[in-house]
Amino acid sequence: MAAFAMAMALHDPSSSTEQRLASATPTVVVPCLIAIAAIWILVFRAFDLYRMRNGGSRELKAITKACTVAVLCTLLVLFLAHIHNLPRLTVLIAYLLSIPLVLMGRSITRACLRRCYSNPRIAIPLVIVGFNTIAHKLLDELLDGPTHYEPIGFLDSGSAARAYRGLPLLGSPDCLAHLRAAWPALEAVIAIPYSSQDQQEALLRLCEEHRIRWWMVPWTLRELSTGLKLDQLGTVLVIGPRSTNLAGLNFVIKRSFDLSVTGLLLLVSAPIMVLAALAIWLSDGRPVFFRQVRIGMRGKPFELLKLRTMCRDAADTLHRNYVREWINGDSASAATQDSSSSSVFFKLEDDPRITRIGRILRRFSIDELPQLINVLRGEMSLIGPRPALPYELDHYQDWHRRRFEAMPGITGLWQVSGRNALPFNQMVLFDLEYLRDWSLSGDLKILFRTVPTLLRGSGV
Repeated sequence: MAAFAMAMALHDPSSSTEQRLASATPTVVVPCLIAIAAIWILVFRAFDLYRMRNGGSRELKAITKACTVAVLCTLLVLFLAHIHNLPRLTVLIAYLLSIPLVLMGRSITRACLRRCYSNPRIAIPLVIVGFNTIAHKLLDELLDGPTHYEPIGFLDSGSAARAYRGLPLLGSPDCLAHLRAAWPALEAVIAIPYSSQDQQEALLRLCEEHRIRWWMVPWTLRELSTGLKLDQLGTVLVIGPRSTNLAGLNFVIKRSFDLSVTGLLLLVSAPIMVLAALAIWLSDGRPVFFRQVRIGMRGKPFELLKLRTMCRDAADTLHRNYVREWINGDSASAATQDSSSSSVFFKLEDDPRITRIGRILRRFSIDELPQLINVLRGEMSLIGPRPALPYELDHYQDWHRRRFEAMPGITGLWQVSGRNALPFNQMVLFDLEYLRDWSLSGDLKILFRTVPTLLRGSGV
């Protein structure tokens, strides 16, 4: 808001633009301003800015991208609302000012938080029980971000080290009573997930005995490399593995993005699909479309649409054997999810089932265009995991099925990272990485990287 106000003052000192906007119909201007404000908030949310609190280059990069996307969306709203009173140069100046002003606002907010938290009446002394990599990471998070906790040191009975990041090892957990006397508001975080249950319960009793508020890193953290997610079912706190980031508002944002972009792509690609369908009909007759059952979100089957590129009534025995070899060829490394020795998924270039027109369509992925209809139906997404065939599931291991936590995509991280040269395990790992780290900016990157990949004509 400050960036737009300053841009109007710089570009139009006479305030003529403000007067023209004020004279416009309120029923158009007011909803437009509300929509623009909502867009900026949603874009900042999509770029994860409301969870970045430590600053740094990662935040700067996210702010730059978010402001760029938000300004483009603002121009689109102004165009759709037929508001031409705001000069485009004003919007450009506002964009250039928005990045440093957002950075400044966040820096001021962090400084105020740190100053507030440093007040002895607010700051809470915290001791970390444990001296290991998890305890160190916990301290890093406390020191690098604004928090009302003031770490005073570590407690551990089996470590030979003396300090980490300037905070000392104060002694064994038996020192909790002395620390509680010195800091009446003391709290403790128990970061020893590798210890036995008896040890952890003894520490909890010690904290309760001395009326020390405690926090605990759960033992399940040692089993899960993907991290944990906390939730509450009624009044019961539950812990589970961190899975897809495509839930709640993120799912709404992704679905809205899919619908808007798919509608545009269908308009652009409709003539190409008509010509391709006509070529199939003239060269090989009906049917023009190929319908195949695939596995979608949460394992639900759906009918995938493609332009037919094979002979009619082509048997799938060859493809079944080839899929079995692709998945099972690296079973030895599957348990460790290490794809370095995995076999590679290759195209059946000499597949006799493919027609002459079909080879051309496959080369530029024109046969995939009808899948845009699947996206409109809500069965697929523009970007997501590769849609699986039902007979692939016979060869899946348990961890492979985690890729069904989102709708399958026409393209995805697996495609732009290697397309058909990827081993199966590596493809699944790309799918899981995409689900875990989803963001709107990531979808835009994949979409833009897909276009040159298709233009090179290397097939799907």
